[in-house]
Amino acid sequence: MSGQITDSIIRTAPTSRVVLGVSLLLTTALNNLFYIAVIQLLISVSLLVVMTSGGRLLKESARLLCWLVIPILLLHALFTPGEMLVKGTAIPVSIEGIQLGGWFAFHLVAMFLSALVFSRLLSKEEWISFMLRMPRWGERLVPYVLLLESGLKKNREIVRREYASWHSCGKKMRQLPIYITIALTDTLNENRKDASELWHDWDRRVLSVMDGSQPEKQTGPMATTAIVIATTIVWMIYLAGSV
Repeated sequence: MSGQITDSIIRTAPTSRVVLGVSLLLTTALNNLFYIAVIQLLISVSLLVVMTSGGRLLKESARLLCWLVIPILLLHALFTPGEMLVKGTAIPVSIEGIQLGGWFAFHLVAMFLSALVFSRLLSKEEWISFMLRMPRWGERLVPYVLLLESGLKKNREIVRREYASWHSCGKKMRQLPIYITIALTDTLNENRKDASELWHDWDRRVLSVMDGSQPEKQTGPMATTAIVIATTIVWMIYLAGSV
């Protein structure tokens, strides 16, 4: 079932998928209603589960989100003035801080997953083809797309390697900055190397991508685009009236 849904999404016009991704991302960013944010989060999670074979990407993203969400909750809970959650304690945790931090954390997760859906709606070749058709600044984004996939893969390998080294030495906190510095240095060196290789092999890399980016026959691209745009307009009007 998920494969059929994924195939249906892929067969739609790239423009329709871009509009869908932009509409989901913008409405998530502009929304300030909790129940709408819950709906948007469920939509993003459902799409990611369908498009990534059981939500493998969600599991990997959960670790990163923990490092973003937990500090937000703690900072707001400790430093937002308001009624204390437990009076007489040495740690001043306010109810308003928990509520505010919880909303910001939840909104951040919803935006992160919406952006993740947006990035997965088009393949690398389709993104490059789409950008090359954009006037003026579209071509400037192409190198970043070409470098992103290999860069992320190498960066993950570097982080895993340095974490394993830190773990093998007993996870001593005083040595953690050393391994972080090594990881950052190796990441910068690898990125410079990839950029240099791309520069010297630019024509072949771009032409090979463009040759493979010709879309197959798509189902009702204009109708799909019109439906998505109409839905986006109605959704944004509703959100504007709810602010």
